[in-house]
Amino acid sequence: MRPLLRLLLSCWFLASSCSRAGPANAHSLWYNFTIIRPPRPGQRWCEVHGQVDQKNFLSYDCGSDKVLSVGRLEEQLNATDAWGRQLEMLREAGQRLRLELPGIELEDFTPSGPARLQARMSCECEADGHSKASWEFRCDGQKFLLFDSNSRKWTVVHAGARRMKEKWEEDRELTDLFWKVSVGDCRSWLRDFLICREKRLEPTAPPTVAQGIAQSKTTATTLSPPSCFLILLCLILHCFCGESFRVTGGR
Repeated sequence: MRPLLRLLLSCWFLASSCSRAGPANAHSLWYNFTIIRPPRPGQRWCEVHGQVDQKNFLSYDCGSDKVLSVGRLEEQLNATDAWGRQLEMLREAGQRLRLELPGIELEDFTPSGPARLQARMSCECEADGHSKASWEFRCDGQKFLLFDSNSRKWTVVHAGARRMKEKWEEDRELTDLFWKVSVGDCRSWLRDFLICREKRLEPTAPPTVAQGIAQSKTTATTLSPPSCFLILLCLILHCFCGESFRVTGGR
């Protein structure tokens, strides 16, 4: 019975490994805009901070079109077409937000200083393969509107923003810009950035070895619980059938 016991234990460890294996990781790309009007002396009127998977990789002055600081990822991205397109679109979005800032009025809310508009654009690729994109708007730190780019719907967060919702809803050009940047551009940038990051992290093992490792990882992360159960069941049946065959002497 010892060989059978060893095989059963192997089956149990296989099932445990399958249950721990999950789908591919989710990824996200965020851009946090800060627009100030009028800015104080020496203060930037437009600044954008970018994050990939919640890790900072870009600080950009969209008013002067100047990159202020970057993370390690920038060394790979700077040579890609996506990097230049990204800065151009961020600058365009920042300029449009600046034009909208003077018209932002929230009922029962008074900014404590110079008008400050904060906007977060995000696009995410979820583990199940679905994607989503959105914009979040704040005035002097007070969240007031959300824009779901997938459905192109506006949601009031602050009660005093109902008029702003109606105003921006009726502005088709503005809505199209928010939709295009978050659904089209942002997702494209995220894909290109992840490809660059994967290339930078590629192992130096021979191609055949690296390919084998990649395939084994893919297999481990795509096994679903039903598949693991079927594998376990087949192995157990194989174990019992083989043991019975040896006990009966192959009769």
